[in-house]
Amino acid sequence: MKTLFNWAVGLFVLFCFFVGFFDQDSSSKRKRSSSEEQLTDEVERRTHAAEDAAYYAEHNPHDHHA
Repeated sequence: MKTLFNWAVGLFVLFCFFVGFFDQDSSSKRKRSSSEEQLTDEVERRTHAAEDAAYYAEHNPHDHHA
């Protein structure tokens, strides 16, 4: 019975290894796409911040704190 348990554990570990090994390609694609999304979000935030600053400066010419 102990050898059957050892075989089951060994096969499970081997299965997990293969699943993790073959899943690396798709996870790296996900990481790459999420980093591209973060970069796009950062560019959008900077664009909106610049637009907001220009709008604020245009509508509040006497504010010296900006």
